[in-house]
Amino acid sequence: MTRRACATVLLVALALTGISGHEKFKIVGSIVTVHATQLDVKAVDGATYEIDMNETMQVMQGLKKLPQSVLRPGLQVTVDALGHDMFDLEAVLVTLQQK
Repeated sequence: MTRRACATVLLVALALTGISGHEKFKIVGSIVTVHATQLDVKAVDGATYEIDMNETMQVMQGLKKLPQSVLRPGLQVTVDALGHDMFDLEAVLVTLQQK
């Protein structure tokens, strides 16, 4: 019985380690394209990043929360995202830069 309990605890611990393996990324730049589930941002380093979006992503300008529909090409943004690397990103927060 104790072996089975130890094995179960070990499996749960390994599963939780895989879930929390995301790194945090911050991308500053301008929106190039807005798709239904993806945001393309050209960063200040010249690279264009394809960032996945979902309905839980927040859009903010200052302290004001905005709908995702305000996102359009040309806006200057800061994107906080999670992912395994720069090619697998999911947006958590998009902050519109003040004018």
